[in-house]
Amino acid sequence: MKTLVLVGGGHAHLHCLEQLKKDSQKDWNVFLISPSSYQYYSGMFSGYTEGVYSLDDIRIDLSKLCRSIGVEFIEDAITTVDAKARELTGANGTVYAYDFVSFDIGSQTAVPEAIENHALSIKPNYRFPEQLVRTRESAHPVIVGGGASGVELAFSILSWRKQNQLSNNVALFSSTQLLMSQGAAASKKIEAIAEQKALPFYSGTGIESVDENNVITSAGDSHPQSEVLWLTGPKSFDLFQTSGLPTDENGYLLVTEMLQNNQHPEIFGAGDCVTIDQYPALAKNGVYAVRQGPILWENLKKSLSKGQLVRFTPQKRYVSILSTGDGEAFLSYGNQLFHGKIPWKIKQYIDRKFMKRYKDLYK
Repeated sequence: MKTLVLVGGGHAHLHCLEQLKKDSQKDWNVFLISPSSYQYYSGMFSGYTEGVYSLDDIRIDLSKLCRSIGVEFIEDAITTVDAKARELTGANGTVYAYDFVSFDIGSQTAVPEAIENHALSIKPNYRFPEQLVRTRESAHPVIVGGGASGVELAFSILSWRKQNQLSNNVALFSSTQLLMSQGAAASKKIEAIAEQKALPFYSGTGIESVDENNVITSAGDSHPQSEVLWLTGPKSFDLFQTSGLPTDENGYLLVTEMLQNNQHPEIFGAGDCVTIDQYPALAKNGVYAVRQGPILWENLKKSLSKGQLVRFTPQKRYVSILSTGDGEAFLSYGNQLFHGKIPWKIKQYIDRKFMKRYKDLYK
C-alpha cells in the first residue's frame, strides 16, 4: 500500500481532502502534517479584524476534517526532506516515510533582519489572531506594505478603532503607490478611498529602521509606533533549499506545469511555496492555489496509479475584492474598478461559501 503525505493545509490540499472523502479508492494511506490543527482563511482576515467574523468563522479544523475522512492528522512542522530516502523529518525529530509527498505550506513575510525583532508578521497564518489583536488595540499601530494585505488590514484596523472610539492613529507606509501591482488606475482609486476614509498613508515611503518607539522612514522622518505589522512581499521557507531540493533563486520549490518536481517526480507542490518553471513570475496568491487544487489532486491520483498527468494553466486575469471597512469593499477586474457596499456583499458571499464547503465535511 502506497503512502501519500500532504504537508500543509493550504487551499490546494483542502481540495484534495475534500476529494478523498468522495473517492472510493482506499489503496493508499494518506497523512496530513501541519504545525497547527487549524487552517486560517486569509480572505476573511479583514472581516475578523473589523469584528464582522468570529475566530471560528475564519478557520477550518484540520484535525476534525481529517478524522471525518479517514486521514491521519499529525501536528508537526517538517524541517528536512530526504528525497533519496523518501523521508521527512519533523521539528521534534520524528521521521515520516512517504511514497509521494505534496507541499502546500504557504510562505513567510520578508521582514528585514535588522527589523524583525520590532515587527509582527501574520505568517504563518495561524499567528494571525494574536498579532492582529495586539496591533489594532495599540496606541500607534503602523502597517508596512502597500499590497493587498497591507491595504486591506489598514482599512480594517481603522474601522475597528472607529467602532471602539479609539484615536485615528493608524499609519500605512508603502515604498510604492498603494496597490501598484494592480495598475495605475487601481492605485489612484484606492488612494482616493483612503483619503476619503481619513486613513493616514504614506506612499512612496519605505521604512529604514524601527526602534522601541518609532519607525524611521526612507525620507529620514521619524513616526511614532507602538506595534509594527509588517506586510510586505513573500519569502520562502528555508526547508527546500536546506534539503537540497531544486528551487528557484528565492528558495521556492521548483515544479512543472503538472505541479511535480522534475528531479524528484514523487514530490509535488502547490500554492505560495512553489514556483512553476513555465510561469516564474506568477504572483503568490490564493487565487492560483485554489485553481491548482483540482490539478494537484488529479496528478497525485494518476501518479499513484501511473497515469498520464495533466497541466495547470493559470488564468490571465482574476477578480480582486479588498475590504475597505465600514461594510464596503474595492473590486477590480482588469480595468474595471468598483467601490461600495455591493462588492463587500459579493466578497462575503464568496468567503462564506468557501468556508462552508470545507466545514460541512466535518460538521
